[in-house]
Amino acid sequence: MVTTPAGEEPADLLVLATPAAPTSRLLADLAPDAADELAQIGYASVALVTFAFRADDPGVAEALEIGASGFLVPPVDGRRVKASTFSFAKWDWVRAAGDGLLVLRTSLGRFGEEATLQVPDDELVRASLADLAAATGLRAAPVDAVVQRWGGGLPQYWVGHADRVARIRSAVAAVPGLAVCGASYDGVGIPATIASAHAATAALLT
Repeated sequence: MVTTPAGEEPADLLVLATPAAPTSRLLADLAPDAADELAQIGYASVALVTFAFRADDPGVAEALEIGASGFLVPPVDGRRVKASTFSFAKWDWVRAAGDGLLVLRTSLGRFGEEATLQVPDDELVRASLADLAAATGLRAAPVDAVVQRWGGGLPQYWVGHADRVARIRSAVAAVPGLAVCGASYDGVGIPATIASAHAATAALLT
């Protein structure tokens, strides 16, 4: 039986695509070994700052047209930004839709450092611009900036994660008609989570 807002509904097959913590609670009685493993997966909060720059503004092309789709920043550098994705370079459709604008985003927020995100949006924008300037030399003013916050949105893959996922799936597979998928298992990017869903449904259907 599956509990929905309308009540309990019968289901022959069920895929849980929820984050690790709620999945752990849902499986506490049904698959306790899987629940225990899922409870060990930590999450980091993240803020994404999306910028649009005019491609023909002085210095923009020189700073951003570097033949790369972004960069990563190691913690030892002591920067607020941990990564930047040059969306205009990564996806042709973003550049085509930009109409003379170069769109990119920065990612802020590391595990255990949630306090660094508990500031107004404009401070995250300023921090991102400062770190972009340090990394690329970009000093132009953006046309616009948008901040999106994802509290507890990024699962952390610690040493032994692949083995943990194998144990989770083994315990879940012992329950007929049940599978799990999502960013907690095989990758946090969109392609990885889609592949995870396909694999979960294929396992149940075969």
